[in-house]
Parts: sequence; structure tokens; C-alpha cells
Amino acid sequence: MQIITSIWQEISEKYNIFQNINTEILKEMTIAYSGKKRYYHNITHIEDLLLQTQTFEKQLINSDIVYFAVLFHDIVYDVAKSNNEELSAVFAQKAMRKMKIDTGIIQKTYDYILATKKHQPFPQDADLQFLLDIDLSILASEPARYQEYTQQIRKEYSIYPDFLYKNGRKKAMLSFLEREQIFYFYDQHFEQRARANIENEIRVLG
Repeated sequence: MQIITSIWQEISEKYNIFQNINTEILKEMTIAYSGKKRYYHNITHIEDLLLQTQTFEKQLINSDIVYFAVLFHDIVYDVAKSNNEELSAVFAQKAMRKMKIDTGIIQKTYDYILATKKHQPFPQDADLQFLLDIDLSILASEPARYQEYTQQIRKEYSIYPDFLYKNGRKKAMLSFLEREQIFYFYDQHFEQRARANIENEIRVLG
């Protein structure tokens, strides 16, 4: 939680956000990402993406937009719904308007969040490629962490019986294997490890 607070404070100071608005939105984020049913799409996930953004910040064209997108992209998350990204983008839009952020930054943040729905980057947008890569970086994690991740996702989808979950999950993971590339910013090491993890998960799913 410390990194979210510190980055949010930096953003607030940079854009001269009133303290009451800063505190209000940070509280909403904290409550949302601390939901009991969030086993993976939680504060830890957001912190991980923020750390990756900090690491590569100097290579980004507009790191502020990436930070905004990371902070808001999963703020609405309900496994029974198919419009989480749209609702998260709208939430970000409303919050950033309240913060008096430039409309161009708001629109791009909105577009970036919507892009996390299908994870297919705009070829000319390097910052978006980076955002989508870090959001998928868990796929290239070490095998033990990947297994933990799949267990966390299964818990989030616990409302569905195994046969439904396994079919849906296999379809989703096969769609990644069918792509020419999964990663655009990260290197072939990420690509190879992600494909190995996904292939193994599909075997386990049966």
C-alpha cells in the first residue's frame, strides 16, 4: 500500500490536486482493491505494476498516463460481469475530471484501460504496449508463482463449477498461444517463459 500512497501523492502534488479530493479518491481505490473476493486483482497486483512502471519510467513517453491507467484499470472487478474495463475506465474518467486533469490525459487513460480488456496494443503506441506487457507479466513468472497465480484466479472465479471454469480458462489461455506475440516491450525470455507456463497450465486443466 505504501507505493500506491507515495505515487498518488506525487501525482497529486504535480497536478495541484486539492487534498480532500486526493484523499477521497485514494480511499476509494484502497477500498476497491482490498475487496475480500480479490485474490489476484488486488493491491498487490497494482503495487507490482507500479514498481515495474517505476523501473522503466525513463523509457516511457508519458509515464503519468501509464500510472493513471495502472491505478484505475481494475478498480471495478466482478467476475460475473463482462464490462469491468468499461466501468473502470468511466470511474477513472470521473475521478480525473474531479482532479481537473487535462482532457487529453483523461482520454488516453480511458483508452488505455479499455485496451486491457483484449490486450491487443496499438502498434504505434509504445506506452500502451508497455502497460499491456506489465499487466500480463505474471504469465512469465517463475513456475511456482505462476501456479499460485492460477490458484488465485480460480478462487476469484469460485462461483463457477470446474467444468465451466476449465473450459473458459483453456479458451482464454489458448488465445494467447495463438498470438504471434504476447509481449511487445519485454524480451523473448518473457515470451518463452509465458508460453511454457501457459502450455503447462492447459495440460493441468485437462
